[in-house]
Amino acid sequence: MQSTYVLPPVEQWWPHLDIPAKQWVVSHFGEPLPPEIVAEICTLCSSDASPADANVTLTNAERDFIETQIEFVD
Repeated sequence: MQSTYVLPPVEQWWPHLDIPAKQWVVSHFGEPLPPEIVAEICTLCSSDASPADANVTLTNAERDFIETQIEFVD
């Protein structure tokens, strides 16, 4: 049985996530995050929790935040 894991606040990890991970997240918004991306997020936020069996997906608020961070500014 898969557990649900709640990510640390997106403002803490998104700016520091590596580029390939960011690209994966943006191109797979509706899918569960791969364990290696969850582990990277946990490392960035100094969190001990990095459940390999968790079904980690972004919330609407997290997706909205990320979309605002990747928009081009005029």
